[in-house]
Amino acid sequence: VDEALHKIDDHLPAKAKQAINQAQYLVHKTAQHAWKLVDEARTNGPRGALHYATAEYKHLMVINSTKLWVKLNHNSAFHSVAEWVTPTAANWSGKYNNLINDMSGKGYIVFGYLPLIPVDEFGEAIKVAKAKEKEHLNDHKSDSSSDSD
Repeated sequence: VDEALHKIDDHLPAKAKQAINQAQYLVHKTAQHAWKLVDEARTNGPRGALHYATAEYKHLMVINSTKLWVKLNHNSAFHSVAEWVTPTAANWSGKYNNLINDMSGKGYIVFGYLPLIPVDEFGEAIKVAKAKEKEHLNDHKSDSSSDSD
């Protein structure tokens, strides 16, 4: 079996190897999160497990939304719509967060289970992503200018 796998590995294209490695990584990370969720449920009960799941989901959403935002922001049509939509979305998100906090503070337990929208985290993540992209572009400009020398 080892010899067969070695021969297959020799003939696989790099993209296929990369896809297999990514799939293995995702399975490994998913298993880690599942065990953490089970452990959280054992130690802190369903509420603790729900908070853990919500925090992980929020983290995943912030990362992926930021990547998508930066890519879409290069499109001029999206950029002009985003300038109009973003303040409205931030305003409504803030109102939603205030409502959840107020109702939770008044003792309505159900509202404690609802996730807050991470408006500040989105803003910070977008700033960091833009800075990294700008740095990446500057690196490419300096590489191309040094090549022409």
